[in-house]
Amino acid sequence: MATLRNLALFLTLGLSMFSCIEHVVIPPPLPMVILEGTFLADTNGVQFSYMKGVNGFDVKPSNFREIQTPPQMSNIKYFCSMESTNLVEYFKVSIGKDFWNATSGPFPVVNQFKLFFESMTNVPFSDDANAGVVLEWRDANNQVWKTKQDPGGLPQFFNFATVKQESDETGDFVKFKALFSATFFSQDGTQTRTLNNGMFIGYFKNN
Repeated sequence: MATLRNLALFLTLGLSMFSCIEHVVIPPPLPMVILEGTFLADTNGVQFSYMKGVNGFDVKPSNFREIQTPPQMSNIKYFCSMESTNLVEYFKVSIGKDFWNATSGPFPVVNQFKLFFESMTNVPFSDDANAGVVLEWRDANNQVWKTKQDPGGLPQFFNFATVKQESDETGDFVKFKALFSATFFSQDGTQTRTLNNGMFIGYFKNN
């Protein structure tokens, strides 16, 4: 009889402990935007390239905002650069301005952010990126070169081949593939370098 009582007690305690176990629900992983970065171009007939994750290169998106009190319109410029922690070289795209009413928030709403880039075709060059694009390149000799709004009759173009807006918990992004060819000028304006067959895959961030 004692053995039966012990067995019954054991089963009762076991069922009691089992009923107290809480089931932990593991949420599915949150979607993450896949962000890529590649730059390549030809100069003097020689192709060179930078790639995210190679030689310390990574894509660095940023922006500059001027917040105005409504009804004045606030504005924003977007930047995307390919920079390295190991090399002095970098390539940067600056583009703007987009305008919005700050009553809707500290940044343009996502749909406006998307349309700002989707609506761009044959993007004009602009010395200050107020009404177009500025391209900036620092070469292996640590010399900085920039495009000009008026290159003195030399041909140049910049177009977005693809634009795609995606968001995740880290922010709102516009992923792009840009194609370009342009003449770049030294800081004192006395020298030029031409980058042809240029391609830049990167992304802008809205926050």
